[in-house]
Amino acid sequence: MPDLRARKQNRLSNYDYSENGYYFITICSNSRKNIFYEYKMPVGAGLASARHNANPGDNNYQLSSIGKIIKQQWQDIPNHYNDVQLDEYVIMPNHIHGIIVINQTRLRADARPAPTISQIICSFKSRSSVEYIRYIKRNNLNFSGKIWQRSFYDHVIRNERSLNAIRDYIADNPNNWEQDIEHLLDL
Repeated sequence: MPDLRARKQNRLSNYDYSENGYYFITICSNSRKNIFYEYKMPVGAGLASARHNANPGDNNYQLSSIGKIIKQQWQDIPNHYNDVQLDEYVIMPNHIHGIIVINQTRLRADARPAPTISQIICSFKSRSSVEYIRYIKRNNLNFSGKIWQRSFYDHVIRNERSLNAIRDYIADNPNNWEQDIEHLLDL
């Protein structure tokens, strides 16, 4: 019988992920494929030199059709959850980083509990996948399979210093893409 190892637990045990707070989230594309951006070659540039020096922070990268869907669905998260706001975020060629804020400022009139981070991300992934499939069908394109990797990374932000460091990391991420192993493998 094969050795069936248990999956690594991603979330903190005994932590309520519906609690008020700031949560740093990273969600990767399926197989970490670079599908959220397209590279637009500048006129007169050679392919090797142009691709080598490109990153999502320059004007030659643009959100792909699926990247635009991801952006719209991410920005739409607060419309689905009254107690959820978005802070900084960035869409990269093969992942998205973002800070989600849960802020329950009032008692709930109904018995429904506040959404957990997992429920919020599951809904986001589902809605973005459905919108992508609609886009594919509307444009008579071939469906290229799953968009998202199975799980996601989260980090509970516990203080302002950590929040500011993560905001800086998110803001700097496009400029650091040139050194990212995923970018280097794509050249």
